[in-house]
Amino acid sequence: MNVEIISLPCEHLKRDSYDLVIIIDTLRAGTTIAKALHNGAMGVYPVATVKEAKKLKEKVPSSLLAGERKSFKIEGFDLGNSPLEFVEDKIKGKNVILTTSNGTQAVKKFKEYGPIVSMALSNVKSVANFSNSYENVLVVCSGSHGEMALEDLYTAGRYISYLDFPALNDGGIIAKSISNEEPIKILKLSHHGRYLSQNGMGKDLAEACSQIDVVPVLKKDPFKIDFFGGK
Repeated sequence: MNVEIISLPCEHLKRDSYDLVIIIDTLRAGTTIAKALHNGAMGVYPVATVKEAKKLKEKVPSSLLAGERKSFKIEGFDLGNSPLEFVEDKIKGKNVILTTSNGTQAVKKFKEYGPIVSMALSNVKSVANFSNSYENVLVVCSGSHGEMALEDLYTAGRYISYLDFPALNDGGIIAKSISNEEPIKILKLSHHGRYLSQNGMGKDLAEACSQIDVVPVLKKDPFKIDFFGGK
């Protein structure tokens, strides 16, 4: 098994080289997607822009608008991007249209590179078990506004720790080297983790450490619209 980890979503890679693409955004889109599906959402539709989200709502039945800019809920949306908002009584049986600053952007950039799954610290073990049958895996860390995100690289390292002797690139070696640290320590140390805490969203860090047994797989609905469904 070959695992290539990139710390930012660069697009100069060969598109036909991968059997599976894993998108990481631990703080917070990946965590929120996993939580939504775990709590009964029919699907999560990742979109790049607010305009696209509002337009898609006209096509997707029983849908909620969710997302953030600079970590705060978008005005007029039903939900923000905190996983704590995605409780069962709000989202069960509904579709979620999600737009975020980093995670959903990375999904859009890499959807042509191969089958895509979404991963965060909360579902890293489930995704690792799911991916064991693939030979060439690309792991994309979404980062934060064009900069590397410590929490995403750490999650990549945790992913590697569940695999059986994978061949790694340099990014994988670096990620593996920090994977033995305590999760909450890493999240609190990370730049984005500190930003969330300073803006009253510190509880999301603990939520990101909660374990969820779900693998969000990017699929297409009858209208040929991309959405994450659980596996």
